[in-house]
Amino acid sequence: MSLYASHYPFTEIIRKLFFSYIRLYFRPRISGADYIPREGAFLLTANHSSHADTAIIFSALPSPLRQRVVAAAARDYFFEGGWQQSTARILFNAIPVDRETVKGEDPLRHVIRALDEGYGVVIYPEGTRSPTGKIGPFRRGIGRLIALFPDIPVIPMRLMGTAQAMPKGAALPRPRTVHVCFGPPLHLQADLKNRASWQAAANAVREAVLQLETKAA
Repeated sequence: MSLYASHYPFTEIIRKLFFSYIRLYFRPRISGADYIPREGAFLLTANHSSHADTAIIFSALPSPLRQRVVAAAARDYFFEGGWQQSTARILFNAIPVDRETVKGEDPLRHVIRALDEGYGVVIYPEGTRSPTGKIGPFRRGIGRLIALFPDIPVIPMRLMGTAQAMPKGAALPRPRTVHVCFGPPLHLQADLKNRASWQAAANAVREAVLQLETKAA
């Protein structure tokens, strides 16, 4: 499995140092990590309110999984070259997703290929960071992926405290304990020819993420 895994020099050393720092700085409280499949493709679907979210998610993953989990990241923000792109690839095996449809190109093509190759994919179905910390609507793209891959488990994930640790617009994070709660796998159905069913599946994933707040309390 090497299609999307980072091949930059010293990747493992950089990751070990970085994620150790993240765990010390944010002191994440993690629950439900046993729900994450140890093999095969899967989707990790999380709420999104901070640039710290992906780092915190990866710090919460069992270390053997990090090489086979990729993060879907906005092409227009993280894939314009330079240090942001290199950092995202080294730390998170980041793959690009177009937030707006580009004529002639499937915005989820790299996610689809990663799932085909057996990777786990971290995806934010809201499509962008919440400006308030409240969970917004989930876009139907996650429902389309469910229709394309009906046998792949969807792991709902709730992040709590990240909006306060690094709110949208903040340049630097604040030291704060955050919570990462993984939920039981969802096995949902959607019809590839029925876009309304995509949204229904997306709504079901959102509801599962919302319910995780009570489990973490």
